[in-house]
Order: sequence, then structure tokens, then C-alpha cells
Amino acid sequence: MDNSFSNKAHPWIDRISKQEMPALASTVRALENLAKDDTASLAKLGQAVLHDHALTSSILKVANSSIHMSRNPVTTVSRAAIVLGLSTIKNICITSKLLSSLLKNKNLTPSVYNRLIKLMAQSFHAGMIAKMMVSKYDIEIQEQTFIAALLNKLGESAFWSMGGEVTDNLDQQLLPLNNQKEISLLITKELGISFEEMSLGLARNWNLGDILINSLIEPQLRTPEIQSINLAVQLSELLSDPEHKLSDLSALQLKISTIMGISKKETELKILSCSEDTIKLLNSYGATVLTKFINHPAITKEDNENSTEIVISPEALQLQIIRELAFLPSEGGDFNIVIQTALEGIYRGIEMDRTLVLLKNKSTRCIVPRFISAANAMHVKKGFTLSIAGVTNIFSYTMKYQKPIWVKGFDDDKFKGYLTQEINNVVSDSGFFLAPLMWKNQCIGLFYADKSVTEKNNMLCEKDFMAFTLFVQQTNLCLSLI
Repeated sequence: MDNSFSNKAHPWIDRISKQEMPALASTVRALENLAKDDTASLAKLGQAVLHDHALTSSILKVANSSIHMSRNPVTTVSRAAIVLGLSTIKNICITSKLLSSLLKNKNLTPSVYNRLIKLMAQSFHAGMIAKMMVSKYDIEIQEQTFIAALLNKLGESAFWSMGGEVTDNLDQQLLPLNNQKEISLLITKELGISFEEMSLGLARNWNLGDILINSLIEPQLRTPEIQSINLAVQLSELLSDPEHKLSDLSALQLKISTIMGISKKETELKILSCSEDTIKLLNSYGATVLTKFINHPAITKEDNENSTEIVISPEALQLQIIRELAFLPSEGGDFNIVIQTALEGIYRGIEMDRTLVLLKNKSTRCIVPRFISAANAMHVKKGFTLSIAGVTNIFSYTMKYQKPIWVKGFDDDKFKGYLTQEINNVVSDSGFFLAPLMWKNQCIGLFYADKSVTEKNNMLCEKDFMAFTLFVQQTNLCLSLI
């Protein structure tokens, strides 16, 4: 690839980032801001993930799959991040969002759709193979190598997922071609950019890391990670063809065995196991449609019924998270972990639309949202930064009396004198819950939760308030024990 290539304002890169896949681009950028191995990043993780129910569900399904599962199943994203590490969770998020973003277009022609799912299967398989090849390195290198191989053909996948006249025309022109050089020339001629340059532009635009960028600029680089990515991409492409030549497979296996420092026979077994794991993980992601392209001698496709999601009631989920919360003090959980777990329990378990933990800021004498689970988290954060210095309002009232309260709307006679215009501008007019957050016998902040009432059965109810109160009590008890 031409090292001088720049992604500046290229129309295709702009179109994919801003029009075709803005949700993926936004999620990736948010996740890249998470600090490595920093429990404080749990708050940012919650803001990036929890409001997206499909993404939350995907994280938990994958975290509890046979590939990742620890001794005990995980119920919350917070615990999944602790058990698996932030790097793994980031990559699960990126992978899940990538799969859903690429597969959302239902209007692709059969030919384009087949190109896309085959390419996606190859990419996922490449990620798993590359991670297997660097299994002797630390988890951070493994995860970076996985995501770099997974996203190696991001530009091409994103292009085909768009559908429409431009993809259909290029697809028809490519069908009779077999020579890779002719294919590349035609793509560049029609689009004004190669798929490799498109991938590189997106990688730079989305800040996807040096390993991916270097693997696209210099795929022949002799570092273990880049070699692993290059060989994994080649092998996954070869294995996706049921009529691949055994001599080609043998040659690739020999190169991989040399890099890994193991015998060719052991390499064959590891690749087979990796292919089986890829099928299991694709099922966990709900991407079973891709598994037909993960071909390998001796592989038996799993029964897809094994990946059926078990739906549990909100009450059962509340109980699971309360139990998880209760064990945190004995497991060394710190303040951030306890708060984020409680926040997730209230948000997901009671099915709230906005759940916040607001902490006192001594220097500004305000309460400031420190943990947020809501759509448009940054907008919510700005609105809920409120003064409590010498002010009588519903927030200062709750901090003074230190009891959970349920405000049933702006016209709630019990609290009407405490609902100032500033408060009414940010809280829900249909009601909300408030409760004190206690630390060393001091009220240091508040829990806030509400729902957007779009239909009658979404109103806050007594059962919700009891569950909210239980989560707050359990949280304050946990904090007293750490």
C-alpha cells in the first residue's frame, strides 16, 4: 500500500463514518477513551454501553459463552469487565456493534449479501486465528491482535453492507474476474480508492490503534503481531473456500508453526480448535448465518439451538444483581465497582430510562453526575450539574433527611415546595426516584432514576420503588463493608 495515503476528507470514508455506520464509529471512539486497567473507566463503559440494550445483551451472552466463561456466570457488564478485563469487553463491544451494523441492511441483492457474510465470516475467523497465534503474549497484545485482524477488511465489509446501485454495479463487474490484480484495479477505478485504503482511512479516522494501522500499511512487517494478522487473514480466506488446495493449507500451517515455535501437527490441531471456537462464538453473538463459511476438515457445526437466548424476568434479574452486589465486599470490590454494579441493577433490573449517581463536589458546592446510564449521557450530565449550596430543593431535601423518596410529578403536593424551576427543567415530569448515597456515615451524593412515559404501563409503580430502595440499601451496606 502507498504509505503516503491520507484519509483526509475522502468521500467514501466520510460517507461510511457519518452516514452508513455512525453508531459503530461513535461506539468505537467512546470505547477507545477508556483507560487501560482502570476501574474508574467502568463509569465511562456504562455510559457507552448500558443504554444500548442489544449491546448489553450481547456482552453478557458472549461473556458467559464457553469461550470466555469463568467459574461463575456474570450478570452485569460491570462484573464482566472485572472478570474478563476492559480490553476484552471493549473488543466484544466493537465486534458486536460491527456485526449488527454490517448486517442491518435487509435490502441487499443475494449476490452482494453473500459477498458480505462470507467476508465477515473470514474477518471473524481471522481475528480468532491471529489471537491464537499470539496466545503466549499478554492479554492486551492478544486483544489488539484480534481486533486488528477482525477489522483488516473493514473498508470492504462496510462498502458491501451499504447496498444500492453502486454496490450492485461493482458486484456484477467483479463476478467474471478471478485475477486478484484485475479485481483490485477495477475497484480502484470505480471507487477512486482501494478497499485497503478505505480500511486504513477508517482505522485512522476511528483511532483504531497502531497494530491495525501498521498491519494495513506494512503487512509484511516482521513483528509477531503483524505476521500473525497477515497469516490469519490468508488462512481464513483459504478455509472459507470449501475447494481450497491442501498444498496451500499445508504451506500456511508450516509458516504458522514456525512463528509459534510448535510442531506442524500441533498447529493443525490448534487451528481446528480455533475454527470450532469461532463457530461457538459466532453463535453467542447471534451471527449464526456466518458459520457456514467457517470450513475446516473434521468440524461439526453445533446445533444452533444451543445459542438460544434465555429470557429472564426483571424480578429475576434484580435478584441476580442484588446477589452479585452483596458479594462484592468479600471479593475486594472498590467504590467504583459497587456503584457501577448498583447503577446497572437499577437501570436494567427496574427498566429505567435514566439512572444517575450524583456526587457532591466540595470545591463548587454542586452535585455532579459521576455515573450515568442513559441515552445522550453528555447532555444529561450537563443538565444535572446543580447547585446545593444554600439552596432548598428536592436534592438538598433528600441529602438532609437521608431517606429514599418517590416524587410522583411536578404537582406532587408532598414535595411541591422543593421542585424549583431549575429542578423541573431536568427531572421527569411524570415522576422520579431519589435516594441518599452513604459513605462512612456521610451522605456524599444521590441516586436518581426515572422513566420516559410513552404508554400507561410504563409509569413508575410501588414495585419499582421497592426495588429501587432495595438496591440503594444494599449499595450503602456494601460501601460500609469496604
